[in-house]
Amino acid sequence: MITRMSFAQKAGCWMASVTLLTLASIAHADEAKPITIGWVNWADAEITTKLATTILQDQLKQPVKLVMADIGIQFQAMSAGKVDMIPMAWLTYSHKPFWDKYGDKLEDLGVLYEGRLGLAVPTSIPESELSSIEDLNKPEVREKLGGKILTSEVGNGQYKTATRAIADYKLDGYKLVASSETGMLNEFDRVTKRGQWVLLNAWSPHWMFSTWSLRYLDDPKEVYGKAEQIHAVARKGFTQDFPQVAYFFAHFSIPMKDLENMMKQARESSADKVVAQYYADHKDTYQAILKSAPAVASSQQ
Repeated sequence: MITRMSFAQKAGCWMASVTLLTLASIAHADEAKPITIGWVNWADAEITTKLATTILQDQLKQPVKLVMADIGIQFQAMSAGKVDMIPMAWLTYSHKPFWDKYGDKLEDLGVLYEGRLGLAVPTSIPESELSSIEDLNKPEVREKLGGKILTSEVGNGQYKTATRAIADYKLDGYKLVASSETGMLNEFDRVTKRGQWVLLNAWSPHWMFSTWSLRYLDDPKEVYGKAEQIHAVARKGFTQDFPQVAYFFAHFSIPMKDLENMMKQARESSADKVVAQYYADHKDTYQAILKSAPAVASSQQ
């Protein structure tokens, strides 16, 4: 049996539908537009990205989507507008070629922290005997080190820099002993526990500096370059689209000691747990930063 709706019933249903659609539109308008943050599977990048995400979601109620990929892919994706920003661009030296290639389509939001690459040794080795890469040419130093430089991942940028250091400083009798990052540091730990000298192709920030007492060797020829600055970089137009988020990254920084401690703690638990605790302990600091953030018009949400 087919029943027909009266005009009043039809009008009532139509009005109900309009009301639901209006409410849905209002709810949608109240939701901030999500941002896509790219990150690379590095210990410092994971901590930095997840801490920033926690702050943005809690303080600004800003939805965030995280996308992990290699650094080259991240720069390419930003330039194409598929990723909004990344908080781990080593622009001084390591990632400068990417900036040179895509920079006209990107924005530099500011420096988050500093990093460094270089050859490092335990502080137990006297500086009077070994303080510079040039000192590696001393026969007695080369003998104590066994002519070995522990490094990670054959072919990566840092491995190539170490190869260049051997050539530029004429470090005859030295060879790079490469393995995974874990293998490199396990070997470093074994050698130091035997009380022997050891040389490491190191970088910071890294939890190795909060685990062992290390120092970099002077690099007078600057083969490894000077201190690196790690920037937050975004696609063109990001600051206009997300002024509060851009303001946050322009004022966001992490003390090196704090970052390396978090990286070490994350190995024993997880990055998510460490970030949650650090944020709880420093929430007031981030609230103070964002108090001066620019207001956002509803049309930008």
